[in-house]
Amino acid sequence: MRDFRLQSLPRDPVLWLAMLGVGTMLATLGLLSYRGYNSGMLDLGAMTQAIMSVLRGQPLVTTGPGGNFSRLAGHVELIYVAFVPLLALWRDPQPLLLAQAALVALGALPAYRIARRRLDSRLAARCAALIYLLYPVALTAALFDFHGDTLAMPLLMFALDAADRRAWRAYAIWVALALACKLYIVVPVAGIGAYLFLWGGARRAGLISGLVAVAYGALVFFGVREAFAPPQLASAASAYVGHYFGALDTLGATLAPRLLNAVVIVGPAMLLAWRGWRWLLPALPLAAAALLSTGPGAGFHFSSHHYATVVPFVVMAVIDGAARLQAAAAAAPPGMPVRRWRADLVFATLIVGLTSALLVRQPLSPLFWLPGPAGGLDPSAYGLTARDRLKDAFLATYAPPRAAPVAASMFLAPRLADRETLYVVRYPDDPGGERLPALLPQVDYVLADALFDWRVAEGATVLGGAAYERREIALLLRDPALGLTAAADGLLRFERNAPASARLAQEVAIVPAHDLAEQTAYFGPIRLLGAAVEPLGGRRYQARFAWTATAPLPADRSLIAVSTLDGVAGRIVHLPTFALLPTAVWPVGAIIREEFDLELPADLPPGRYTWRVAWYDPAHAEAYATDERSRFMGAAPVAVATIELSPGGRYGLR
Repeated sequence: MRDFRLQSLPRDPVLWLAMLGVGTMLATLGLLSYRGYNSGMLDLGAMTQAIMSVLRGQPLVTTGPGGNFSRLAGHVELIYVAFVPLLALWRDPQPLLLAQAALVALGALPAYRIARRRLDSRLAARCAALIYLLYPVALTAALFDFHGDTLAMPLLMFALDAADRRAWRAYAIWVALALACKLYIVVPVAGIGAYLFLWGGARRAGLISGLVAVAYGALVFFGVREAFAPPQLASAASAYVGHYFGALDTLGATLAPRLLNAVVIVGPAMLLAWRGWRWLLPALPLAAAALLSTGPGAGFHFSSHHYATVVPFVVMAVIDGAARLQAAAAAAPPGMPVRRWRADLVFATLIVGLTSALLVRQPLSPLFWLPGPAGGLDPSAYGLTARDRLKDAFLATYAPPRAAPVAASMFLAPRLADRETLYVVRYPDDPGGERLPALLPQVDYVLADALFDWRVAEGATVLGGAAYERREIALLLRDPALGLTAAADGLLRFERNAPASARLAQEVAIVPAHDLAEQTAYFGPIRLLGAAVEPLGGRRYQARFAWTATAPLPADRSLIAVSTLDGVAGRIVHLPTFALLPTAVWPVGAIIREEFDLELPADLPPGRYTWRVAWYDPAHAEAYATDERSRFMGAAPVAVATIELSPGGRYGLR
């Protein structure tokens, strides 16, 4: 007979070490992703902005492409209000990542207790806890920024533990917290109610659970969401359905990868979980909906946070399957061969661990330590670079005032989330330069990135990459109301109505001849005709270059000219030929004259600095680094000038 009173904290060092290890790993990777500028406005920045809005008296308001809206008009994540005190103390996204990692790790406690109660085995309890902690979609959800469904995963686990020991008051509290995490948590809660009613021996609790889930779902979907819907939205309900399922006619083209992802989502523990299939039923509706989703990006991929709520029910199915094998073995006549449930449980745990090691980018996987884009220490995963420190310094110096409405590059935006209006320079569904014109009148500052250093290589295609915001930067440079007031290593700040004295001029033109001192250098078919760097006073200079194309240049992309000063970390992107007159439209033989202002860093020590220039190909996945890997036609940088800074702080040329 089960002991329904077993609820105290287990005294098992293996459990606590596993929780501490996985929790620390999740927290560390989350912080590394954020500090390495790999956590974007979607979704960490948006969640942070929404929670911080409560401190301004707003109902979880964030900025989307269509303007400001309350998350109560979307997923209705009421649980976010509980994190307001945390952000009041530390106004930054990082405490959210730490809190989420801790809560996810704590979910192993109820998994352990249920297995110990059901199977009367410490080994079984350890296996259940490890399956929960290491399950692939549990890890991917916990590593995917900060989301309500990830928070719901451990809360549902606690609710299942309370139901298993018939602690109905505790069960009601955990269910209420889980429902507050996201609108569609009503589905698994209703599923729990159905299980309790049909098979769990708690018909009254099951019926109440189902009715509460249905009533709450109807209230928030047709009441709360409609009440907080933006005026321009005719129906929040129809918009929600259209966003996630508006292109079902395209399912056939992605059927095979969707099926493969389904195997990853439920397959790792199926050795035992199929025997407890009844517990899988509450997870199926949300899993199926996510697999059928046609929303932005490959939302059906197993790494999506939408599958987090599958995990508690997989754990329950495994425990139930093991319990059924245990009961069958106990009832078998003496001498009859029986299946060993302990061996199956250990083997299922190993399969889960191996699957995570193969598919989830985390330190327990040997693949994590491989070099290159597939490895975990890659700059677009959890690796930190020198440029990340430059970004920190740039934002510390040039971040707009908190009250100012801003548009920011995707991965700079989370650092600016403590403000009412925060757009993204280029949204993922924008082919380039289409959304920004409508957003610019609503902002006073724009922070863009001319060396966008987040990228994913899919075969020959590079998603993101150095030139990702080129069209947007061209729009910004052409807007007379906005002035470029700061530029460092490709990081750009544009300010509305900036005085002429603060603007860094950027110009380019096709000219019949040039008046620069003759210099000749070849970068494949690009020829340098002349260059000059002139002081403008203080730390400001004007650089002028004359170029020509001796043969047709690539028409499908525009090359990037980048200058450097020897010994200085920050690079100088030639914005005129990058954005205003890109190489893809250069006529062969025409003279291209560009000139641009720049400002040297205030902390630049006295010395002589050689100015070098080279061209880089953004088609290369590593073009953001502007090193030998992406040099156009392999041409090395060429010295064109020397800047001398005297100990007295005076700048000159040699």
